[in-house]
Amino acid sequence: MKRISLVQVGFGTVGGAVIEQVVRQRRMWRDRFGFDVSIAAVAGRSGASISKGATGLDEATLRALVEGRRQGSGSVHSTHESLVEALPRIVSESPTILLDAAAGDQTAGIDVQALELGAGVVLSNKAPLALPVSDPRTSALWVEARSTGRLRYEATCGAGLPVISTLHSLLDTGDEVLEITGALSGTFGAIFSTVGAGAPFSRAVRDARAQGYTEPDPRDDLSGLDVARKGLILARTIGRMIDVDDIEVQSLVPAHLREVSIDNFLEQLSELDAEIGDQAEESRATGTSLKYIMNWSTDRGVTVGMRQVPRSTVLGALQGPENIVSLRTHRYDQYPCVVSGPGAGAAVTAAGMIADMLSLANRFVR
Repeated sequence: MKRISLVQVGFGTVGGAVIEQVVRQRRMWRDRFGFDVSIAAVAGRSGASISKGATGLDEATLRALVEGRRQGSGSVHSTHESLVEALPRIVSESPTILLDAAAGDQTAGIDVQALELGAGVVLSNKAPLALPVSDPRTSALWVEARSTGRLRYEATCGAGLPVISTLHSLLDTGDEVLEITGALSGTFGAIFSTVGAGAPFSRAVRDARAQGYTEPDPRDDLSGLDVARKGLILARTIGRMIDVDDIEVQSLVPAHLREVSIDNFLEQLSELDAEIGDQAEESRATGTSLKYIMNWSTDRGVTVGMRQVPRSTVLGALQGPENIVSLRTHRYDQYPCVVSGPGAGAAVTAAGMIADMLSLANRFVR
């Protein structure tokens, strides 16, 4: 039976869910696919736990790591061997797939190292794919980001939704993308559904935060940077190698509130209530819905911000924290190809990473 070794980078909410799903499903994969999946290393900011044997880290250790992180300790039993040092050994012992569920571009180097060693890489972390075009790591990552490459990144846009794979299928069969429009943030979806029902914007943000739809600091969502990165990834997927600085982004964080405390920010956010409330009222009167939208078109490139969308469209009818992506192509022109569903959540995001991992694993064991 062929063994597949996994290296889990980042074991927070999503990474922990990946580990749990691997532990739970590996027996089924042995029966169904004929390969044995083990986790050879788990790495986080505090260090790495690295298996010295061929069977990977045992289930008790993996469960303790996840539970410890959940309880707030977040520590790993660090070895003297770093992940950078251990990765060549792990790859030499069996086909290896690195899963990057971290945050930030600090992991880009280990992602590139894995690819250079012949391993596969699966990302939910958007930052490495959004590095400047001038960064040499960008070309190293994107050259393997084709549908035939060893880098998979479905979970970077729409959690577990098949957005990237659908786009690749269209491109691989010779279709041409004319326009991409999407509500790519469950956070904004929840907020603007509440605003559309008549609530002030500031209260909608506080409610979304209380329900766990925002980052601990809502400005990380409201800046629009996360949506912009998703737009950039979609644009690069269709061959437009743009940078984040090329994207027109409407931030909903006033400049004078960027550096204040979270509590002060939430207290003063009501100053946007009148402006956004007026736009929401206009939308209700004109049969449209106020949404926070990403759009790519050949003439304007990527733009990100609030738009009034006709309620008669699937995008305008969207409610709550769902995501939706509309792909208008030469084949799907009058009636665009639409992908929709839950665009956030640890379980579905982890499942998106697992699906990419299984695709690579099946390729490695042929």
